Amino acid sequence: MRFDFATATLIGAASLAWLAPTAIGMEAELEDEEQNIFLPVAEERTDRLKVAVLYNDSHVQIRYEYPTDRPSWYHQVWKYEDGEWVRYGSGGRGPDQHGLYEDRISMMLDDGSVDGFDRYGGWMLAHEGMRTLGSAADADAVREHPKLGRDMGRSDVRKYLPGTRDAEPEETSWDRVKDDETLRALQENGYFLDLWQWRAHRSHPVGHADNGYVLHYRLSSEGRGMYTDNWNDDAGQPAYMLDPGKTGKRALRWEKLLERGYSQDDAYFISEDNATAFDPDHDWQEGDVIPQRFLRQPEGSRGAISAGGRYQDGAWRIRLTRTLESPNPLDSKALEPGGSYTVAFAVHSGGVGARWHRVSLPQSLSLGDDGDADIQATRVEGNLDEAGAEWTDIPLVYPGQVTWQWLHGDHHPGSPLVRQGALGVRDMHDTQQLSDFIADHERRLKDQ
Repeated sequence: MRFDFATATLIGAASLAWLAPTAIGMEAELEDEEQNIFLPVAEERTDRLKVAVLYNDSHVQIRYEYPTDRPSWYHQVWKYEDGEWVRYGSGGRGPDQHGLYEDRISMMLDDGSVDGFDRYGGWMLAHEGMRTLGSAADADAVREHPKLGRDMGRSDVRKYLPGTRDAEPEETSWDRVKDDETLRALQENGYFLDLWQWRAHRSHPVGHADNGYVLHYRLSSEGRGMYTDNWNDDAGQPAYMLDPGKTGKRALRWEKLLERGYSQDDAYFISEDNATAFDPDHDWQEGDVIPQRFLRQPEGSRGAISAGGRYQDGAWRIRLTRTLESPNPLDSKALEPGGSYTVAFAVHSGGVGARWHRVSLPQSLSLGDDGDADIQATRVEGNLDEAGAEWTDIPLVYPGQVTWQWLHGDHHPGSPLVRQGALGVRDMHDTQQLSDFIADHERRLKDQ
């Protein structure tokens, strides 16, 4: 399903609550560039996400309702400035100063194949050396790494599962990647996490969420993705501009963008449906803006998750739908009626990327009659879009710089029980207590 201008108009006009550009991003209690710290103020460190799950004989649907008075469907752009095209928008430390980063809602899903995910959730994927941590590995060292750099072409470390490294849990392990044969065996045995990423700019306008997975790195599922860079390296300019015959313009305007003046029904993105080849001979004006991502219809397993909905009445109201059957057993988990699963959620909002999101603790999901499950899916006969659902309110917390190594180290009071596999994050902490502990941990990093 495409989410184009006609579809958007049929869904209805958005209820917008625009704020001044300076109010888009989160506020900080503490900042430290050297330690990569941007600690949000207390009221920004926790949040809520409503989730509902429905299924029928062939498909499963995840519904989100996320209230926010500062939605963003904007992302990185090229701005014409002093005769050059300059990139704006960052997923780096803290919120982007211009609010040029999309809202995103992510879900990790496991079928029991990854031991520990039901106890630790996303914290078992955070490791010393990851990008945006104070301990981030040197980019040149990553480029020289035989697997991450020379084979995969990476210059930073991202989420990975502990079992993909030859190291004890308390040891720094980013560079100790197991050999390809072992990684392949782990993958074939289901030792990976399914990752669904709904992106307000990079996937939703073409009617999809991004399908991926986490193994030894955060990886994309098989097939063509729904976005690529809108840049011509040889010419040093954008590859595409908006088609004036379809959109009435060749570019956006910087001032209007900062005023949050482009609605969901405007051409705020650039795609294969509304673009034409960039015209270098056009009389480009100071402040002209062209989106930096070029959107397209995905293919293969990566395009297996369809997306519908929009920002309306003060909240994102989103529906993600996929087959119960795995589109590819090597990168996506199958779901079955009667089955039990573990899920964990994350929300990026307020102009932030990378680890400056808010995350849930691991949640149990039942597609059966498990009365103890955190999320009970609703069985539907027929069309999922038309069915009612049972909503679950999911608390979210800023995850800070808590890593798998720290959880197993001597500085963590619960490390003996973590090492024994007997203690999960929900066994000892509620969300508010955890938020306070995480903030204290980041303050101590500042003082080191």
